Amino acid sequence: MTKEQDTPINLKSLILQTMVSIVLVLAIVFGLAYFFRKELLGFSEHFVRIFGFLGLFFGMILSDSLPAFVPPDAFLVLAITGEMDPLKTILSMSVGSVIGGTIAYYIGLYLIPRFHLGRQMVLHYEDKLLPYIRKYGFGAVVLSALTPIPYSWMAYTVGTFKMPYRLFFLGSLFRFVRISVYYYAMYIGWITGG
Repeated sequence: MTKEQDTPINLKSLILQTMVSIVLVLAIVFGLAYFFRKELLGFSEHFVRIFGFLGLFFGMILSDSLPAFVPPDAFLVLAITGEMDPLKTILSMSVGSVIGGTIAYYIGLYLIPRFHLGRQMVLHYEDKLLPYIRKYGFGAVVLSALTPIPYSWMAYTVGTFKMPYRLFFLGSLFRFVRISVYYYAMYIGWITGG
């Protein structure tokens, strides 16, 4: 593992990255609405008809328990373009996200320490996430729930380091905030782009 000073923590930079990612998401959805509105409407109509809120729920479980499955924001775009109810969308995706994070936490707690390959995978991210855990503890989970810090990798890491689950769960509840903010940023991009 690298030493903590090798990975400096710059909270202002992290907040700036978060703000930039929100604006970027708004701009991307604006561009999609402007250039590909008809195609997105057709695709999201099929998604909503076939999968609905359960699709959002299970998609988020997979997204936040398996890193790099599908970015959570893709499900938000489908919900917005499919004109799904905002409150039900935010609730189903947030609950799915917390459950996905919980699965990742328990994978980190029970499975990763038993398998060399799993441990090697986590070590890559662990060196980047450990300074946050050392400095902020529970707050590191909150930061990963809200910012571009990978939430699922944080869940694996705090599980591996045996953070009490109740602290992980409380930090994970901030996924509701993140999903709400990104939903409305994308919604603004969608309505202004069309």
